[in-house]
Parts: sequence; C-alpha cells; structure tokens
Amino acid sequence: MNSGLMYSVSSPSSASPSSTSTATAALTHRNSRLPMLLPRPISSSLRLQCCSAFHVDASLNFYPSKTHAGSKCSLRLSGEQSLCSQQQHDKCAWPLRALVTSTAQDIPITSLIANEKVGVLLLNLGGPETLDDVQPFLFNLFADPDIIRLPRSFRFLQKPLAQFISVVRAPKSKEGYASIGGGSPLRQITDAQASCELTLPTNAEALKKSLWEKNVPAKVYVGMRYWHPFTEEAIEQIKRDGITKLVVLPLYPQFSISTSGSSLRLLESIFREDEYLVNMQHTVIPSWYQREGYITAMANLIEKEVLKFETPDKVVIFFSAHGVPIAYVEEAGDPYKAEMEECVDLIMDELEKRQITSPYTLAYQVL
Repeated sequence: MNSGLMYSVSSPSSASPSSTSTATAALTHRNSRLPMLLPRPISSSLRLQCCSAFHVDASLNFYPSKTHAGSKCSLRLSGEQSLCSQQQHDKCAWPLRALVTSTAQDIPITSLIANEKVGVLLLNLGGPETLDDVQPFLFNLFADPDIIRLPRSFRFLQKPLAQFISVVRAPKSKEGYASIGGGSPLRQITDAQASCELTLPTNAEALKKSLWEKNVPAKVYVGMRYWHPFTEEAIEQIKRDGITKLVVLPLYPQFSISTSGSSLRLLESIFREDEYLVNMQHTVIPSWYQREGYITAMANLIEKEVLKFETPDKVVIFFSAHGVPIAYVEEAGDPYKAEMEECVDLIMDELEKRQITSPYTLAYQVL
C-alpha cells in the first residue's frame, strides 16, 4: 500500500533542531488538536443508483465530508450513462468523488456476486524499473495536468514543459534510484504471476487470496498512473476477462487531486469512451484513511517502536506526509490536508487508548 504517511519516533535528546527545516511542522500534544480544514464541494452532476447493500448519495467532483472510522462505504456508478459528459468534463476541475452513507444491512456477499465476474482494480503511482526508465517516467508524471496546473491558454505547453523538467531532473533522480537498487521497488516487490497477464505486487496477490478465503472469487488487477503496468493495460485485461462488477481501489489512504484524483480522472475518461465499461457496474473507494483496520495497523507499528524507549511518554512521534500545493487545498478544495490531519488524530486516539500519550508532530514534505 502507498500510505502517503510515514512516521518515526525519537527521544527529545536525539531530535535534530533542523529536522523540520524542509517541512511545515507543528508539534502537538494530546491536549490539543491539529486544525481541520474542511474541503469545499465543487460541482455535482452524475446520476447514480443505490447498491443493494448500501445507500449511496454521490456526485461528480464532490469532496466528501468525513465518515467515521470503520464505516462501510460503497459507490456504484450507473452503467446507463457515461461518468461525465464532455461538456461537464471541461467544466469540472477534478475527478469523481462521493458522499457515502451506510445503512449497515446484513446481506451475504455471495448473494450480491452470484453469476458475476468480480474484479478489483488497484490504482497506484508507478515508478521506473530501471535507470533508463527514469526520464520517460518523469515526463509522464509532469505531463499530467493534475500535477502541473497550467492556465487553459497555456495548456499547449504542458508536454514541452514536462519534457524540459524531466530532462533537467533525470540525473538527480537517477542518483536517488541508484541508491535504492536502480529502480522503483513498486514493481520489484512481486509475488507471482496471477491468472491475468499482469504481474501483481505482493499486496495485490495477498488481497486476492483474502477475497477467495471470504468466498469472493475476484481477480485483482494493478493499474499504475505513470509507468507499467499502465491503467490502460489493466483495463484491457479486465475487458478480456469479461469482468462484470469492478471495485476501484486507489492505494492511497487519503484522497488528493494529485494522486487518487489523477488516477480516477484518467479512469473516468477511459470509461466515458468505452461502451463495455459504461455498462459495467463498478464501485469506487476514494479514500480509506479512517478504516479501523488501517488505524489499528498504524498504531500497532508505532506502539512497537515507542515501547523500545525507556521513557515512552517523552518520545516524540514524527508523522511525515507528502506535500501538495496550497492552491490545491485553498482553491481547488483538495481534502488531502484535512484527511491527513484527521488520520493522524485517529491514530493518536488509538494510541491514547493504549496509554501512549507521547507528543507528536505532522510535517508536510516540500515539493
């Protein structure tokens, strides 16, 4: 999983005074809260149907309000129309989002998937597998309008600018990738060939195994945004396998325009132009940072490290998150900052239940 959130623990004596010089950080004790920035809703216009197990209120380009940890959520887009008309797409700033409410009905999962071919599409960033891949990978990254936002009148410069930046940054980036083995670990961490032609990362194979154990014979696919296997490759395999129900799961716990948003925006454009996909029932899980299992797993990892110190209550827990442009949050309504801060709060609440009351800080890495 690509959590977008890292942590470290250190005693006060070992903390460097300059450790946050390249990040925006605020030291917070348990008797105070990180400020919450509520995302603004943008446009809404997409007719949806309700799943038989969940009630869904959904809209296109709508950033959802918070849901409680552990709540079950699901979004099923109507297969009777495209995700977004071209006119709507031109007006929309960012991709589909959903406001989800649970009705907690106990309906056996097997009754929902009888005689259906179920697929799970995992979306992630991707990364260069070799040093020769670094420059073209960077080009794909910076050619994405969700990464570098240009005014409409200057969008013709998107690819030339991406080419320039990728060429300039490639040497430095290659040094970084060389230091970790010569490429991104996203494709190196593989388990085995799945039933489809794409090589699945370990978490995908583990997910498939877990689903089969729950009597959900789903196939799992991986779609990377900027490198192989591209999302388009995964979609073609999904079509060849005749999948009739699809769950779309970005591997980013928190939603951001530049991560999950970019992948969903691409998926939206693919669906709009393909009759098979338009008629396929599918569910989107836009974010899952508040899920009980995720919060518990993070708390377990942190607790294990904190308890290694002689005075755990004096240990500072340092959360480090990817940064996003301020304009994304303040102007485009990106909920990433709010979701990240709520996620940290939920983790610290869980640790407090375990009598761990260490101070903590959340820092956003400089872009």
